[in-house]
Amino acid sequence: MPKRTHKWKELPSSVPPAHRTFVLKLRELREVSDRTQAQISRDVYLAATSLSNHLNGGRIPEAEHVEKLYKVLCDEAVAASRAMPCSLSLLLELRAKALVKHCGCCPAGSPGAVAAPEFQPTEAGSPAPKHVRRRLRRPRIRLSARHRCLPRTQAQAEVPVPLSEGDRHLNTPADAAWPEIRTLAENLSAGRSRDADIMMWSAATTLSARDVQIFVAQCRTAGLEKAADQVITNAARRDAQAVVNIASALHNSEQYADVGLLLAAAAQGERV
Repeated sequence: MPKRTHKWKELPSSVPPAHRTFVLKLRELREVSDRTQAQISRDVYLAATSLSNHLNGGRIPEAEHVEKLYKVLCDEAVAASRAMPCSLSLLLELRAKALVKHCGCCPAGSPGAVAAPEFQPTEAGSPAPKHVRRRLRRPRIRLSARHRCLPRTQAQAEVPVPLSEGDRHLNTPADAAWPEIRTLAENLSAGRSRDADIMMWSAATTLSARDVQIFVAQCRTAGLEKAADQVITNAARRDAQAVVNIASALHNSEQYADVGLLLAAAAQGERV
């Protein structure tokens, strides 16, 4: 059976070279399968939008999802008598290089990396450094930290917290709403529990700590309380460092009840 090819989007110029190399190799791996990305993502326990994001230079997938994707496509390649484009060890090595931090103010794998100075030969044949002017990057300040620096007026200090909201102060930027929340709400209302479970599992296990906090906050804003609790419970199954980072992000956004739920779920998982 002839091999099916896909028309890929051109990667943005802001994608760093190491991340770009990883994505291109990931695309070669995906070419092994003739199935749709929705079908593949279900076997990998990923949302179709998350897999598409990984293949288009968005977020870098977790190592466990890379391994699961490789196994699923390897089994399919064996059944179709096709060769794999690379080994799993090479794919994981490229992923690790894509996660390397560029500088103290850049998150791992983020665009905008500062390239190393290039060397051009002089007329005498010896290399001469090419000086590149670099703009100083200002450190990013989280909204919650900036909010705590503002002086509290007397009127603000006297406003009580509504009892219906408890101690969940969702200090999430207004422009951080994700379309996935609407899709999740539609799946839940239509009874598509499997699709909803995949989305919640993917959000809890693949997103960064800050993005997990935003996802939970947006779920609660949309009235999806059970979905938010499920995402936190799933996130508690991640490694200890990831749980600490998520708890810190929730605490910085003053979602104290969510911090308690996360730590209680993580402690319960350790006892089991």
